[in-house]
Amino acid sequence: MRYNAVLFLLLSGMIPTLHADPLTQSNPMTDCLNNHILPQMGTNAAPAEVVNQAFLICRPFVDGWLATRPVAHRQPLENALRQFYLDRLNVALYRRQH
Repeated sequence: MRYNAVLFLLLSGMIPTLHADPLTQSNPMTDCLNNHILPQMGTNAAPAEVVNQAFLICRPFVDGWLATRPVAHRQPLENALRQFYLDRLNVALYRRQH
């Protein structure tokens, strides 16, 4: 009987699922960067300026994320993250022009 009650609650959605949906997970750093960078995709804005401005605005979130990483990895990780966004903006700009 107890098994049936738990099964009913699970199927009716009253108990949250035990796995996380990766498409609904986010964090403040990526939310901030995405909110400032993604709207610029496909525009004629200079990618380096867009990324630099977003990283300036989102600096507290980026620093918080980097603080959880080993000191030797912090600068390479920030560089890789910047390059990720630069690549996305450059591709969007290229597609807009061609």
